Amino acid sequence: MNSSGEEPPSPGSPGVDKSEFFFPGQGASVLLIHGLTGTPYEMRWLGTQLAASGVRVRGVKLAGHAGEPEELGASTYDNWYESVVQGFEDLRRHGDPNVVVGLSAGAVLAARLAADQPQSVAGVAMLSPAFFLTWPMTIGMRVVQKLGSLANHLYVYNDAGSDIHDAAARRIHPTMRLVPLSAAISLLDLSSIVRRRLGRVTQPALAIYSKQDHTCPIGRNMRFVTRHLGSSERRDVVLENSYHVITVDSEKERIAAEVGTFVEQFRQHPRQLAAG
Repeated sequence: MNSSGEEPPSPGSPGVDKSEFFFPGQGASVLLIHGLTGTPYEMRWLGTQLAASGVRVRGVKLAGHAGEPEELGASTYDNWYESVVQGFEDLRRHGDPNVVVGLSAGAVLAARLAADQPQSVAGVAMLSPAFFLTWPMTIGMRVVQKLGSLANHLYVYNDAGSDIHDAAARRIHPTMRLVPLSAAISLLDLSSIVRRRLGRVTQPALAIYSKQDHTCPIGRNMRFVTRHLGSSERRDVVLENSYHVITVDSEKERIAAEVGTFVEQFRQHPRQLAAG
């Protein structure tokens, strides 16, 4: 059991699908990117809601994820980014406007893609962005980093489960119990790199935060994005009741509505395509 007395989530629980997904559609293409130690499952429900509106959706699996802890420990942020680029290239071939949506570390990767490919990414949505972790996490990881190659063999046991407020959602959420510290260090390095490039992200942007995020505190992250994001067209949303994994938490319906509205502005409707 975890610290709240609940049984740990089971990867084999009914309705838990950790695989990549693709939903056909038209008018716009949406790339969904999950977070560190996460799986495509945490983006799947959002993907189904977007697909129901008629747009094309692809949920990628980041390299090293949805498997054994050792697989994640052997991957780096460059490997994760390669997964993002590959998924994006699959969507680009359809010729519709492309919107990139990321959660946590996925939001950082989405921002990197938007900065690297400004002509190809029409819009970017960052959900619980992980530009900064909590101070204790950050300091701890930097101390571990000083151990050099030894850090590649260190793991921390996660007995609390995922940072999700809704008990039912937390109970079934697939959670990595042994977390390689090298992966967390790689996220810190990635976030540091992308923070310096955030001014290059000039596309319309949506940023959603939660006041009760225990992983990526709203204060530092929202202030930084507000001050440094290059987008002149930006919408900020603050949630009251969710924790960190907002795509499956108490306010997931609002997330779907906000992201759906954001994507709709880029959508080319069939009659417009015919006229063009």
